[in-house]
Amino acid sequence: MAKKRNTLDCREKMKDKKILYLYTGDHLVHRKFAETIGADIEGMSWKISKGYDIYFSEGEFFKLIILRMLGKLDKNSKIINLFSDPRLFYLNSPYRFDSKKNKVVKTSSSKKFIAKKFLNQLDGVICVGEFEKSLFRKLNKSVSVSVVNPFIENRIYGKLLSLKSNLKNKNILFIGNGPDYYYKGIDILIETFKEVQKKCPETKLKIVGKWKINPSWNIEGVSFEGAQRNVFNYMKETGLYLHLARGEAYGITVIEAMLAGLPCIVSNITGAKEAVKKVNPDFIVPLEKEKIISTIEKYFELNHREREKLSKKFKTNAKKFNKRDMLKFFKGEFEKLVVEIYNEK
Repeated sequence: MAKKRNTLDCREKMKDKKILYLYTGDHLVHRKFAETIGADIEGMSWKISKGYDIYFSEGEFFKLIILRMLGKLDKNSKIINLFSDPRLFYLNSPYRFDSKKNKVVKTSSSKKFIAKKFLNQLDGVICVGEFEKSLFRKLNKSVSVSVVNPFIENRIYGKLLSLKSNLKNKNILFIGNGPDYYYKGIDILIETFKEVQKKCPETKLKIVGKWKINPSWNIEGVSFEGAQRNVFNYMKETGLYLHLARGEAYGITVIEAMLAGLPCIVSNITGAKEAVKKVNPDFIVPLEKEKIISTIEKYFELNHREREKLSKKFKTNAKKFNKRDMLKFFKGEFEKLVVEIYNEK
């Protein structure tokens, strides 16, 4: 009974906590997360406003930790970081993408060591998806963690839900922006497509998003469409969505494709696999060309009725990623995390 009373008391105290959300990329979904918990919002910098009980960061949390260590923030303030980018994956990987060099390089062991030390200074962590949590737990076993999911914006949710894709064709679609082609898996996507097209010459691959195109990517059947405000026509003209990301926290384009009724094949190291798994675990593949090709070919061998059945399952399982429900869930998980942090005092 005493423990329950303490939890209730802590939830009451939560109402008086001043929260500041500090963004790095200012992702729309993350900003809405911040708004739903009543946080003030600022860009991340080395000059952060004082007087807050909780600092909720998107990305560059180390700045907050350093400022608190230097006494620039209240020593009793709490730091909660939202993980939804490649950093946890790269801390677990021997390689990372270098945006300045536009190539994959070895991950610095010293930087890894320092980063892990900073993780220990966090008071709490929110991970977008179970996959991201598993990456964090490989690096840190002690910091409290909550898991949330992304949502599909209202302005496109209804359009995607009403969309009907042309499942009779063998066109493949990928949606994602650069420059990190390693994280998004563009290299293996194109290498795999080369082999698929040998057996299915009519197959086309369309890549929607902003990319600095490597000359080796310019092959027959692959078209880079650039950034597009309207992706609905691409989804209508496609029979399969293929997402071979390395370590992506979730991949909102996967659940958007699912809501459009597009069957999705994804890698086993992208967070969206948890959504795909509920439809068909066989559509989750290791980053091995032969296995990916085999899975694509098996899908293309299905008759139209079987594809339609799959399409309906994908659409149904994506419906839960609506803004209202996911924001409500986020708010509840954030409050539980705060309760846990303050109860540890």
